[in-house]
Amino acid sequence: MTSGVGAIALYWLVRWLIESAEQPQPAPTHEVIKPPIIAPPPRRPSPPPFSPPPYSPPVVPWTEPRELLAWRAWRLGFFLRRAGGDGGPRLLSLSAPCIWNGPVVRAGAPVLDTQYPSGIYALKPEVADRIQWQNEYCWVTGTIALSGRVIEHEIGYRAERAVVRELRLGVGAHLALRSLTQLRATSDALEDRYQVAVHIGQAEREIADRMLESGHNPQAPKLPFVWDQQPWRLI
Repeated sequence: MTSGVGAIALYWLVRWLIESAEQPQPAPTHEVIKPPIIAPPPRRPSPPPFSPPPYSPPVVPWTEPRELLAWRAWRLGFFLRRAGGDGGPRLLSLSAPCIWNGPVVRAGAPVLDTQYPSGIYALKPEVADRIQWQNEYCWVTGTIALSGRVIEHEIGYRAERAVVRELRLGVGAHLALRSLTQLRATSDALEDRYQVAVHIGQAEREIADRMLESGHNPQAPKLPFVWDQQPWRLI
């Protein structure tokens, strides 16, 4: 190679190096390494909150030589069967559409929850003695013997079964049964149906007489009729 050619080659090499150095170089890129995500171990499910078992009262057998007697009040109605048959006067529950069709009634075992009615309701005799029931809303009073499952409350009971033991006509009955013939016929029919003695209730008769003499208009001047259909049910 001649000295001229070598000089030219050296010139272009140096120029290329200079131009390459003058061109802006892209900044070096560094890969950003994200820290690893470390998930916590799965938590064990929390135990359900402790709830005590429902209260269940002790079951105590009735060991007394006598019956468990309680006091009740009823309305009175004349029962008519749609298909005919043994109609006549019947005891009606005061606050439920129930017809007491005979001396023995069953209402299923009562439950502790008092939100929904269950069982046959009755008052303790000593509690009933302190209540004034001589008014027109009370047609018949009496005692019943409780059996089966019985739940005792502060002033009374709720029972699975009951047997009528005694009846007495109240002021409401005397306001509706003004005829002595009708009064006696109703009393006899109740005795036959419930197989108990029915007391006429002389004091209640006198109260009803005084109420009518003072101009009182009874809410039920006659014995109402009831049928074996809704909302009524036989027990």
